[in-house]
Amino acid sequence: VNTVNRLHRVPGNHLGNLLSMIRDQAPNIVTLVEQEASHNGPYFLGRFLEALHYYSAIFDSLDATFPVESAPRAKVEQYIFAPEIRNIVACEGEERIERHERLEKWRKIMEGKGFKGVPLSPNAVTQSRILLGLYSCDGYRLTEDKGCLLLGWQDRAIIAASAWRC
Repeated sequence: VNTVNRLHRVPGNHLGNLLSMIRDQAPNIVTLVEQEASHNGPYFLGRFLEALHYYSAIFDSLDATFPVESAPRAKVEQYIFAPEIRNIVACEGEERIERHERLEKWRKIMEGKGFKGVPLSPNAVTQSRILLGLYSCDGYRLTEDKGCLLLGWQDRAIIAASAWRC
């Protein structure tokens, strides 16, 4: 089961049931890839500050990767990041669908539903490092954390990837 940028949109009162259904299917492996941010707090100020720091790193990485006038960059900003930011800072309750959590929180959630973390294979880590090396930009970082991979910009983790078994 491959869950790339999907589980953070499942409402908290349904996430447990969904993970139980996935576990009951006994998949060989469950991959979890999510943004490494805490945008699910109950208070506006905390979400706002976290979004400010997180998206500052995102836009700094875009500055280093794409020209400002780049059409692909404009599309990413307009169709991906603008709606996310708007939803995180302007919506409450059921209207807020962007509920990113950090890797540590995902670990607790997954373990609480009976999943066990599986370290990513050395081949996957090597392939990730090779792919990252193909970019001519120095600011991106790939780090490992207890068998999981974190892609970051400068010293800020942006995306976390992990693998799980039932």
